Amino acid sequence: MFPRCLRTGVAFLLALGANGSRLQSAHAQQQVGFAVPRPASEHPLARVLKFAREERAYLQQTVRDFTCRVTKRERIDGELQDYYYIDMCVREQTHAGGRMTQPLSVMLEFLGPSHVEGRRALFVAGQNDGKLLVRKGGRRFSYMVLRVDPFGPGVRRESLMPITEIGFSCLLDRTIRILQQGVAADPSGDNTIVEHVTTARIDGRPCQMVRITHPQRRDGLEFFSTSMFIDSALSVPVRFEVYDWPESPGQTPPLMAEVTYTNLTLNANLDDAIFSPANLRGR
Repeated sequence: MFPRCLRTGVAFLLALGANGSRLQSAHAQQQVGFAVPRPASEHPLARVLKFAREERAYLQQTVRDFTCRVTKRERIDGELQDYYYIDMCVREQTHAGGRMTQPLSVMLEFLGPSHVEGRRALFVAGQNDGKLLVRKGGRRFSYMVLRVDPFGPGVRRESLMPITEIGFSCLLDRTIRILQQGVAADPSGDNTIVEHVTTARIDGRPCQMVRITHPQRRDGLEFFSTSMFIDSALSVPVRFEVYDWPESPGQTPPLMAEVTYTNLTLNANLDDAIFSPANLRGR
């Protein structure tokens, strides 16, 4: 099932809904998609895989860091959670000459729902003994700062996506893995439909959308359908949707996760001070 694929890093998803009253402008407006034409011998996912690899290479070469507002909703242990609203700063991990030159660095500030409002979370790869530093936020003991296992049960109860995997490079790595898994699970491609929409919009911005659907549940396939929206000007993913198979034909597929990036700024030149533990305290 989908939660297992997310927790093992095989997911078409990041910590990224769009229908809540606080994010009406991010509603995905789109025309009906059309199936992507392909040679008869080519798997439906072949061109998507090629695009994902090219997108990963582009992002690794051009995006050093970014800031954004994340709005997400996930189904955890069978229950669809409330919308979470998070301001996020990320420095991507970089390498040169076979060594890491910049560790993945993430600072999150939670704006809602109310039980996490004011929470801040900091992760810098290779620092703080691998722990996630969290200012609790919420209604009680809001300024307590805790050292938390980023893969612990408390974290998994609130998010399917580990903070250690946030970032565009990690996102595209996961996308490629799940596409490869889809090819292996459906080698003939007869249970894979790929649609491409060129007229989608997220938060008023033009996007392209790719939707993958597996009509029949089969071993090795982790979702009924998933959609990824790419900002046409920035060339980065800005929304994801994942649905499980409906219990019976004709029923609405249950939403497993939706994540949207808005107010996205690339290469904001974030410095070390942004990712200092001192920023966990204060107001």
